[in-house]
Amino acid sequence: MVKKKEIFLLLFLLSLGIFFIYIYNYIQQSQEEIFSKIERNKLKNIEYIFKNIENNIVRDNNITDSKELVKLFSDNEIRQEYEKHLSLLLTPTIKYLYLLYKDDKDRFRFLLDASKIDKANFYQKFDVTDEKYKKLYETSSVQIIKQKNMENLFLTYLYPIKSNGNVIAILSVDLTTKIQHIILELISPLETFFIMLIIFIFLFIILLVVQVFYYFMTRKRIFTDPLTQLYNRNYLQEIIPSLQLENYSLAMLDLDRFKNINDTYGHKTGDFILAQSSKIFKKSIGNNDILIRYGGEEFLLFIYKDETNISSLQVCESIIENISSHLFQFDNNDIKMQVSIGIHENPVLEKNMNEAIKVADKMLYIAKSEGRNRVVSFDEKLRTIVHSKDINYVKQALAENRVVCYYQPIFDYKTNKIYKYEALVRIIDSDGSIISPFEFLPGLKHTNIHYKLTQRILSLVLDKFKNSTKSVSINLNFSDLINNDIENSIVTALKENRDLASRVSFEILESDEITDIKLFKKKINLIHSLGSKISIDDFGSGYANFRTILDIEANYLKIDGSLIKNIDTNEKDFKVVKSIINFANEANMKTIAEFVHSKEVYNKLLTVDVDFLQGYYISEPRSEVVEEEKLFKI
Repeated sequence: MVKKKEIFLLLFLLSLGIFFIYIYNYIQQSQEEIFSKIERNKLKNIEYIFKNIENNIVRDNNITDSKELVKLFSDNEIRQEYEKHLSLLLTPTIKYLYLLYKDDKDRFRFLLDASKIDKANFYQKFDVTDEKYKKLYETSSVQIIKQKNMENLFLTYLYPIKSNGNVIAILSVDLTTKIQHIILELISPLETFFIMLIIFIFLFIILLVVQVFYYFMTRKRIFTDPLTQLYNRNYLQEIIPSLQLENYSLAMLDLDRFKNINDTYGHKTGDFILAQSSKIFKKSIGNNDILIRYGGEEFLLFIYKDETNISSLQVCESIIENISSHLFQFDNNDIKMQVSIGIHENPVLEKNMNEAIKVADKMLYIAKSEGRNRVVSFDEKLRTIVHSKDINYVKQALAENRVVCYYQPIFDYKTNKIYKYEALVRIIDSDGSIISPFEFLPGLKHTNIHYKLTQRILSLVLDKFKNSTKSVSINLNFSDLINNDIENSIVTALKENRDLASRVSFEILESDEITDIKLFKKKINLIHSLGSKISIDDFGSGYANFRTILDIEANYLKIDGSLIKNIDTNEKDFKVVKSIINFANEANMKTIAEFVHSKEVYNKLLTVDVDFLQGYYISEPRSEVVEEEKLFKI
């Protein structure tokens, strides 16, 4: 590929070529100037000689008009004498020299001819082909004729022979191209050298241009994603060394539930949506912004900080609005999409690009966990989440038995009783502080430590509730369900204690990526066969596959907190919640509203036919299960 030195060589050769062209033109101009100087000097000398000849002819012979001049040269001896003297002026550069006379009928005739060969006779007619012969009579001034089609002739010099101020004859001399040929013979090798040099340089330049063009075309292929025509991750690695990160905000974009599109409509539809979404992204950002397809349905966006009042947050909100308002139409299907975005306003504060991307990615995780179709921007309050614990931290916590469960009650307001509890994982830090799952779960997905953590949670919860009469919900991912070790643990524990099985519910995230619907249904049926119940968690945070939910015969729908938290002020959320409750009632499923954080939200929910309530207004999660008398203690 073309390197900087080759670009420099191209520019150098181009400059050198221009310089040589300038030198060549200079030589051409110098050649013309030399010819001009030779011409001027030659004509000056000829003029001086012709004046002497004029004096010799006119004054010495007392010639007053043209008739006397004709009479003078009609004498053969006189004519031969004058022609002999004139012939002495003939040189390699002066080929012809003769005296012409214009008769009464305006015909030009020879009076003298100094030529040694092909000599004209006295009074022989001379055919005039140039008007300057006649013009000389009109102006009484010297005339110069540039010869272009005459072999070996350079120019013809016409000198007026005058008497008493009147032109009585023309003294004509033809100059040859001898001196020009000599000069050209001297200059020609130099001209040829420069011409060959210029041709060589420009051929080399053409080769370099072709190579540069090929380089940029290759570069485009290397750094462009063929599906979306955006930059790819190779381009990110290319620009990292030169990118001035202080001039950009960094955003991570992810199309919500894109996996479901591929599973439901096929990969061709998925590819179409990716390509169309990329076009919408491009139209939503500025010319100085850099958009990269980071992988799958994830995109990395560098938002340039210019002097306009448009913030990176506004740019991202515009992207969300443009995607959610667009109807994707492909293969007779109308599809709506959403996008979640995480922003790091000042990525330059991080140690390197990878750390900055991690921050944006964590913000994206939060955006998804809070209900999707939103943008979350990093601030200091989120720093503890951003700098979340790594796999080794969780591994050590498991080894030291510092993984625990907190329990939040799910309240039946109709009976004023606690219906059941949700088990929520926590880690006790080495300093005794309680670590939220936001700080350690994001980096564990699909890892062996994640499955070990799920095993520990199952063990803690099932052991705690096996001799109790209370009910409990345990969160599982689809990947947990299809893990053989986790399945064996669930089957072994619940088969041995059918009473416990009847009091256990498993909450499955609606937003979790289900890669195999048939296998998912099979695992759900297994749980039902053990006597346990299924709850769909975070329902309403996106576009659910209602057919799948109906087929698996879930027992509960837990309405996503993003719809609940503003239900007292947001009429749109209120209507959506009512629709979900109606759907659940028709499907014989109980509904649970989470994120009940205030009295206003609680009272608003009492106006709809929701079954159970959960949230900090009722009770925060605690290390031990609470009784009814400790509820509503905010």
